Amino acid sequence: MKYTRPKGTRDILPPESLKKYWVEKIFRQIVTRYGFFEITTPLFEPTELFLRSTGESTDIVTKQMYTFTDQAERSLTLRPEGTPGVVRAIIENRVKIPIRLFYIGPMYRYERPQKGRYREFYQLGIEVIGEASPQIDAEVIEIGNEFFRAIGIKDSIIQLNSVGCPKCRPQFRQELVNFLADKKDKICADCQIRLTKNPLRVFDCKNENCQKVYETAPKVRTSLCPECANHFTAVTNELDQRGIRYIINDRMVRGLDYYTKTAFEYISTKLGAQDSLGGGGRYDNLVEELDGPKTPAIGFALGEERILIVAEPPKDVIQPKLVSIIYLTEKELPYAKELAKELRAAGVSVYLNYELKKLKTQMSYADALKARYACIIGEDEVLKNVVTLRNMETGEQESIPREKIVLKLKAI
Repeated sequence: MKYTRPKGTRDILPPESLKKYWVEKIFRQIVTRYGFFEITTPLFEPTELFLRSTGESTDIVTKQMYTFTDQAERSLTLRPEGTPGVVRAIIENRVKIPIRLFYIGPMYRYERPQKGRYREFYQLGIEVIGEASPQIDAEVIEIGNEFFRAIGIKDSIIQLNSVGCPKCRPQFRQELVNFLADKKDKICADCQIRLTKNPLRVFDCKNENCQKVYETAPKVRTSLCPECANHFTAVTNELDQRGIRYIINDRMVRGLDYYTKTAFEYISTKLGAQDSLGGGGRYDNLVEELDGPKTPAIGFALGEERILIVAEPPKDVIQPKLVSIIYLTEKELPYAKELAKELRAAGVSVYLNYELKKLKTQMSYADALKARYACIIGEDEVLKNVVTLRNMETGEQESIPREKIVLKLKAI
């Protein structure tokens, strides 16, 4: 029987795995500079957690969750997003707030696989728990912007909106329902259901006919209460002061029910129709809704698969500085092993195959591994205590004294 990976998943192999490692390394470096600490939560949680947080009327909950019953008859769900698990962990472990956390890991949604979208996908996320200032909203947006610039994504666009709060959102919800009352025949069946359960979710629809209808729909920003309006103005002022460019998108509400006030998304022009790199927003009521104390919070999640499509790493990321040690007979193996140990101790990446092969075969291995250099060791090299260093790209060779080979390769 031939086994294949499940639909909507993928194997991440070199050189893409090297690119993935680099992206995650840069992300860790940047968020750590802003005072974030890493958190790891389970891949599955009680289903009720996502029903109460993500929202029963969202596409994630109604169509996309991987839910199963375990032997104890408990309903569990593979996490479709990271925020609910982080909030649950903070409440359960009585974490002292304020605190800033980040996570990197796989999520699961049953979606139609397409470019940059899989059923198992990775997210890079941050959560700021316990800070209410509009300035932190701007800083969170800035972190994502800085990260994209650091990995070579210079075309990212920030779309910004306010989705209000429980005090002012009911007014907008009613205005939207009134607007669509005589247009139900022009929107899709899913949007008709959304209209009865959670009207704001109609803006999540990708149907072109629906989008045309919503072009003239009421804008949530016109219904904001003074608190939300002042918060949004403060956020935009702070972004302006930091020199961060953004576009206000009145139809952008994000696909999660727990957002309040600020909502934002990062877009790339290089991704085509599925142009979102990720996004986030403020969720000032979620901790309380999950039975914790009333706590302001904001965060974002970025889709790693789409980031990998457009990120531009330096050449040495996808072609690391690997050195292949090649020996001609078993007599030279001890010399080769000692050299490998010495180079590795100095931080040089070394490949040494212990199964003796012909020189041509070993050279082809080194070429397949995209090694930068090959250290060739024969009887003469051992007698003279030297190493023949071959540049795998140019084919040039030179004899290097053994005591200088480490410095030579470290300097490359």
